[in-house]
Amino acid sequence: MTYPIILAHGVCRFDILWNEALQTDNSDDPKLDKLHYFKGIRTMLKKKGYVAYHSMASWAADVDTRAEDLRRNVRKILDETGAKMVNIIAHSMGGLDSRHMLFNDRNDGKIHNRVASLVTISTPHHGTSFADWGLKNLPRLIPVAKKLGLNLDALKDLRTDACRKFNENPEVQEFETACESGIKFLTYAGRQSFLGVFDVLKVPFYVIEKKEGENDGLVPVVSAKWKDEYFQGIIDNADHLNELGWWDSAQFLTGESEDELLGRIHGIYAEIAEKLP
Repeated sequence: MTYPIILAHGVCRFDILWNEALQTDNSDDPKLDKLHYFKGIRTMLKKKGYVAYHSMASWAADVDTRAEDLRRNVRKILDETGAKMVNIIAHSMGGLDSRHMLFNDRNDGKIHNRVASLVTISTPHHGTSFADWGLKNLPRLIPVAKKLGLNLDALKDLRTDACRKFNENPEVQEFETACESGIKFLTYAGRQSFLGVFDVLKVPFYVIEKKEGENDGLVPVVSAKWKDEYFQGIIDNADHLNELGWWDSAQFLTGESEDELLGRIHGIYAEIAEKLP
């Protein structure tokens, strides 16, 4: 039987307000699960016989803080289920959180030895040029946000130079190479056209396209691949929200209905689950 699956969310999750009010993270109500960041995906997986959970990480804190949040999530799920290991399916920054969690645990071994697989969907493994652009053009964004009590340090860790520094760290390279014998790594990238991208994502789409080419409105395909040997393919006609099952008005231009999109995305997550140990 497949180990429990943890759905690890990305940065600045858009459902934070109604999740706090309705507790959709922990709900087994299918109607509430359709309001979750991972739109109905946990319910779908459970109907297929999988044990599935949502992660709960800090909204936009730095990657090490979010990695520690995820580590606590994993520890709790291992304790609750009595499972030997878990699988992680991570969207966006959730994949960076997962990699940092594994690396930060390298000398402890209580968590990284109990992760059977890490699947990332549109994770900016090599960063995103939109973070570079945003911090260059809005240098006061993070300091002003802090004065308002909002931690946006995650944006620093999404820069291309920050991700390059992590990826090129010899200790990280040695550790992740060693992990390949025990952890199954799989990566997916989302890709959408300019017209099909949610209107809010059109500016970042344009910024990224000029620098890095094909993207989903926030993460370039080349960054989401991570390594060629891990790459499983492109989720076509999908922006950063579509990859979670969320339909937006721009989909009118792609000719795909809300139900069709949700069914297609659920099918992709179901196929991913079938590959897990």
